[in-house]
Amino acid sequence: MKLGTLLLRNAAISLSQLEAGLRTQVLYGGRLGTNLVELGYLDVDALTAHLGELYQLPTATPAIFDAIPAEVLGRIDARTAEQLGSIPLGFLDPFPDALAVAMIDPRDETALEQLGDQTSSQITPHVVSELRALYYLEKLYGLPRKARYVRPGTRRVLSSAADRRRAQPVGGLVTPTTIRLEPRRKSRELTVPPTAIEPPPLSYGAACDRIDSAKHRDEIGQALLDFAPGRFAALVVFLIRDGNALGWRAYSSAALTRPIADVSLPIGGASSLQTAADDLRPFRGRSPAPGHPTETLLWASVGVEPSDDVFVAPVVVKQRPVNLIYAHPLPGRGFVEGVVDELSELAVRASGAYVRLIKQTKGH
Repeated sequence: MKLGTLLLRNAAISLSQLEAGLRTQVLYGGRLGTNLVELGYLDVDALTAHLGELYQLPTATPAIFDAIPAEVLGRIDARTAEQLGSIPLGFLDPFPDALAVAMIDPRDETALEQLGDQTSSQITPHVVSELRALYYLEKLYGLPRKARYVRPGTRRVLSSAADRRRAQPVGGLVTPTTIRLEPRRKSRELTVPPTAIEPPPLSYGAACDRIDSAKHRDEIGQALLDFAPGRFAALVVFLIRDGNALGWRAYSSAALTRPIADVSLPIGGASSLQTAADDLRPFRGRSPAPGHPTETLLWASVGVEPSDDVFVAPVVVKQRPVNLIYAHPLPGRGFVEGVVDELSELAVRASGAYVRLIKQTKGH
């Protein structure tokens, strides 16, 4: 049984609420339960209870997380905890000889095997929601949540450590001061050192075909990135939520200075991003804001020099922007003739692909 089916059977949500959750999952990613909590249809505790019923497993509660001894936490390193969405809880009743581990996906047999090998213990999986797991990964391991998973309506900027504190999950917990581990993780984004040979870019026709046939939002984002090498100095795809541009995917011919998923830019003031979002059509030219503060933060993140000629194309679904595609010109060359028009068309095709994927969710 799927989570949505269980929630409908238990009268926890309505059909229209399930469809809204599936729709936002297509557009913004994350698990279905995460999107339902963010929409206000469930709280974290209710979601956890339903997940426990779905998986027929015990649940990881805040009281259990807050009582984890340091020696237990050390049984799983931060990188593994992040990759597997898993946090060791301790040796709990009724299985005191097995290590209880909170898992976002407790049915992942490969993850269970890996955890058993690393801890040299039998593993007893406990269910935890995605939002609560990310909260405790940040609190216990110092792993910052991606901008995508910050509570809607919470603004963040890039410059100071205090500004990087995350908001609590909806209906959930009070966020403590963020713990940081150094050195920071290296970016997993597509970056190419200046001395390296870049891969051949995806042709315009191939990019169109990949977007038109995409079966998941990630395939749309990847097609846009693969189109960028040789055409742009940098290309960033943002998610647009609650007045913020949240970094999702990025290509840069230089090295990113931070993981793009950590980037959140306010678009409430004048900027190239705001203009494209407001007008629902592409923007090209110089930032309308004196000093271009939003663009300056973006340029610093992707390692490019300032430019008076930038391009932003919105991806629009039902008359609202869900993505903004920012493109930076090649140094000393500017935008190659025709590439801006091609990127505009790819944005339109991405809009159509989202609509198609949303329609497909109604059959599930």
